[in-house]
Amino acid sequence: MLTGPSKKQDPEKQPDHVAPTPVEIDPVQLVDEPPTAEELETLPRVCDKIPYAIFFIVVAEVAERFTYRSLTGPMQNYIQNPFHDTDHPGALGKGQATATAIGYFFTCWCYLTPIFGAIIADSWLGRLKTILIGTTTATVGVLILFITSIPLCLEKGAGFPGLIVALFIIGLGAGGIKSNVGPLVAEQYVNKKARVSVDSDGRRVIIDPDITIQTIFSRYYWIMNIGACSGLIATWLELRVGFWGTFLIPLCIYAVAVIVLVLGRHKYVTRPAEGSIVPKAVQALWIGFRNNRNMDMAKPSNMMEQSGTSNVSWDDHFVDEIKVALTACRVLPLFWLSHGTSIGNVISLAAEMKTFGLPNDLLAGSVNPLSILILIPIFDRFLYPALRRMNIQFLPITRISFGFLAMSGAIALAAGLQSLVYSSPSESINFFSIFPIYVLTAVSEILAFVSSMEYAYTKAPRSMKSLVASINLLLCAVGSLLGLAISPTSEKPRVMVQFASLSGIMFIAAIAFYVLFSKYNKEEEKMNSVERGTDDDDTTQA
Repeated sequence: MLTGPSKKQDPEKQPDHVAPTPVEIDPVQLVDEPPTAEELETLPRVCDKIPYAIFFIVVAEVAERFTYRSLTGPMQNYIQNPFHDTDHPGALGKGQATATAIGYFFTCWCYLTPIFGAIIADSWLGRLKTILIGTTTATVGVLILFITSIPLCLEKGAGFPGLIVALFIIGLGAGGIKSNVGPLVAEQYVNKKARVSVDSDGRRVIIDPDITIQTIFSRYYWIMNIGACSGLIATWLELRVGFWGTFLIPLCIYAVAVIVLVLGRHKYVTRPAEGSIVPKAVQALWIGFRNNRNMDMAKPSNMMEQSGTSNVSWDDHFVDEIKVALTACRVLPLFWLSHGTSIGNVISLAAEMKTFGLPNDLLAGSVNPLSILILIPIFDRFLYPALRRMNIQFLPITRISFGFLAMSGAIALAAGLQSLVYSSPSESINFFSIFPIYVLTAVSEILAFVSSMEYAYTKAPRSMKSLVASINLLLCAVGSLLGLAISPTSEKPRVMVQFASLSGIMFIAAIAFYVLFSKYNKEEEKMNSVERGTDDDDTTQA
C-alpha cells in the first residue's frame, strides 16, 4: 500500500509520485475561463464570493423598517387614546376612526412614494444620492415626531400637527430609500458573466451570476428584517417609558444610518443617472400598442423597414429591455394582493384564543420576522445548494409559485383554527397554535417576495431598475386597499368564509401562475443576457 512520506523524511527527497498537500482554493481567484456549451450543461453551478461590505448600504433600509414597525404598532394607541389615560397608553385622544384612517394613509403613503424616489434616482440623482437624501429626510421627520411626543409638547397641543407633518416627511424619505437600496446592493456585484473556476475540493464549477444575485437579495432581505423586529422593543417602551422613548430609538438608528452612508459614499459602485427615460418608454409602448400590441414594431430597425424613416431617440436594445421589464412586472401583483388582504385578521383570531395575559398581536410582530431570520440562511446554505446538486432548477417563476402555495397553506390553517374557535368553549384554544401561520407566511415571503425582487432587478432595463422595484412596492399599497375593501367580511361568521375563499384563490393562482409563466424559466438566461447587454461598460465609483 502506498503511503505518504514520514515526518522524518527530507522534503527534497520525497518520491515523485507523492501528491502535494492540498491547498484551499478561493473560487473567486480563478475566473478567467468562459464555459463551453458542454460545461454549461454538465458542471455544477455555485455562488460567487460576496463581500459583506456591500451590505452596509442596507443600513438605510434597516432604519426605515425599524421606524415603520416602531410607528405602525404604537401609533394606534398614540392617536386613539387620550394623554394620561389610566387604562391604556395614549397621547392625542382622537378616537379609533381617526387612528385607523391615519394608519392606512401612512401605509399607502410609504408604498406610493418609492415611485417618485425611483424616477429621481433613475433620471437625475442616481441611487446612492437619492438614498442619502431620503435617509436624511426621514431622520428630520422622526426628529419632529420625537420632539412633539415629549409630554410638555403634548400638553401644549403640538402632538397632532407634529404627527401629520412627521408622517408626511418620513414617507417622503422612505420613498428615496425603498426603491433604491435593493438595486444598489445588487449593482455592487459587477461580474455579470458565467465563468469556470475550481472550488476548494478541486472540482471544476461554474460561477453563476444569477445564483449570486439570488443570494444577494436573500441576504439583503435577511438584514432588512432585523429592523422589522423593532416591534418587540417599541411596544415595551410605549408601555414602560412613553411614546417619546418609542420614537427616540428609530431617531438614533436613522442618525447612525446617515453617518454610515456619508462615510462610505465613495466606496460603492454606482451608475450615473441616464436622464428621464420614462417619456421614451411611454412613446415606445404607445407605438407597440397601436401596432396590435407588438413591441417589435417600436424598434427603429423595423420602423426603417416599414416606412423608410426612424425619427426616434432609442435603439432596438431599448425596446428589448422594455419587453423584458413588462415580463418582470407581471410576476408581482398576486402575492401582495393575498398578503395584504388576509394576514391582519389573524391578529383578531388570536384575540379569541387563550393568550395567557400576553398581547394578542405579540406573534404577529415577532414570529414572522424571526422566522425569516432563521429560514433564509437555511434556504441559502442548505436547501438551494442541495437542489442544485440534484440538478433541480428552482428558478424564480417556480419559487414564486411555491411561495403562493405556502400562502395558501397559511390561510387554510387560519380557516381551520377559526372553525375550531367557533366550535370550542370560549378561549379554550392556545393562541400559540397560530404560530405555524406566521412561519408559513415567512416561507411565502422568502419564496415569492424575495424572488420577485430578484426577478424585477435581473429582468428590468438597466435604466428602469428602481422604477420596476418601486412598482413591486406600490402593489403592496394596492393589497392594503383591497383588504380595506373586503373588510366588511372580517366579522363572525363570515371571516372563516373569507379565509377559506382566499386560500382556495391562492391555490388556484399558484397553479395558474406556473402554467402561464413557467415558459419564462426556459428563457431565464436569455432574458438576463438582454439586461446585461451593456452592463459592463459604465460602472463608476461614487
